[in-house]
Amino acid sequence: MIDGKGGGLGPMEEIKILLVDDEENILTIFRLVLEGRGYRVDTASTAEEALIKVGSNKYQLCLLDLNLPDMHGTELVRQIHQIDPGMKKLMVTGGSSGVDAQTARNNGADGFILKPINKVTLISAVEAALRAG
Repeated sequence: MIDGKGGGLGPMEEIKILLVDDEENILTIFRLVLEGRGYRVDTASTAEEALIKVGSNKYQLCLLDLNLPDMHGTELVRQIHQIDPGMKKLMVTGGSSGVDAQTARNNGADGFILKPINKVTLISAVEAALRAG
C-alpha cells in the first residue's frame, strides 16, 4: 500500500508512470511488468511525444532513455523537469559517461538504471524512486 487507505490496489492505480524509449520491445516489456504491479503506464517513443504527454498528464515517475532519435535524454530530462519538477525522473541507459550522468543529474534526473534490466531491478528502482521524498 502506498497511502495506507487499504482495499486492494486502489492507491497503486493512482500512480502513473511514463516510459520513454525508442525501442518498442523495451516499452512493451517495461509496460507489462509495471502494469502487472498495478501501475498505470503511458509510453512515448520520442522526446516530442513525451513532452506532449507530460504537458497534459500528471505522472509520478518518468523512465526515459538517454539516447532518443529526436533529442538527447539529458536535454529531455531538463525540459520535463521544467514542466513538472516534482515528478521523479530515472534515466535508462546501456551505459553512460560520467559527463552524461552529471549533466542528467544537474538537469533534474533522480537516478540511473543500466541496461540490461531484469524485472526485479526495474521494480526495485521504480519503487525506491517513488518512496524517495
